[in-house]
Amino acid sequence: MGGSIKVLEVDDKRVTLLLEGYSVAFANAIRRLVLSDVPTMAVDFVYFYDNNTGIHDEIIAHRLGLVVLSSEEALAKYKPPEECRGAHEGDRECYVELILEDEVPEDAETGRYVKAGQLKSSDPDVAPVYPETVILYLAPSQRIHAVAYARLGRGSEHGKWSPATLSVLRYTPVVHYDGGSATPECLRCLEAYPEIRELLERGERGSIEAPLLRRTGGLLYCAEEACRGALEVEYDSSKLVLEVESTGALRPERIVFEAARRLEERARELLEALGGEGEEEGGG
Repeated sequence: MGGSIKVLEVDDKRVTLLLEGYSVAFANAIRRLVLSDVPTMAVDFVYFYDNNTGIHDEIIAHRLGLVVLSSEEALAKYKPPEECRGAHEGDRECYVELILEDEVPEDAETGRYVKAGQLKSSDPDVAPVYPETVILYLAPSQRIHAVAYARLGRGSEHGKWSPATLSVLRYTPVVHYDGGSATPECLRCLEAYPEIRELLERGERGSIEAPLLRRTGGLLYCAEEACRGALEVEYDSSKLVLEVESTGALRPERIVFEAARRLEERARELLEALGGEGEEEGGG
């Protein structure tokens, strides 16, 4: 029997999927690859031509590396990380150039913040996702001139290339309830779970699956303490909930798609390696 996937919710930053008929090992592999193997664009190194601010070059370079860059089009336009190791910064199939240049005159009354939106990119498809991100502050008579080079990378190499801020796999909670046994103390305990509390207040009895219920620790506490006999919480391991939150570099559904494709590639590589060994042994 094949598995099924249902989209529970999706927007520009988060996707939540319900997977039925898939093993925990498979779903967890996708979860891990979301963080470690889906490539995005990020600044790899920076050349400084002028910097008389109070912030060292290394700190500014670190901040530039953490600037989230749009990567939707980059996945098809640029070579994968493995092919860009040792490449020269002039290689336009690997690197995007981002220029940061600003100066505050000596006679200025106040300084100003330099933000990510001021980066001038050689590729308009690779630009800061959050232009208001502050990089540094320029006081009067201070200036900055730096050229950064961004390439595709993977989270396994450095966290700045990870496309997700959150990648979680959990079992589906199943809540059994008996409103007739609910006490006032139990209802007070469930204030943080209004939907469950409403079922008990109506005196109803039954069971519901709650795949979008993210924090069940408090519910478990109520079931074991104030709501004994009125509430029981179980977890269905056959229905897995995968939740991915994007940094903004890629759409969340694209991240999951790329992770699944990466898993397929790795499995194919393993099968080819095993097949090759078998042929060699047989030929001997």
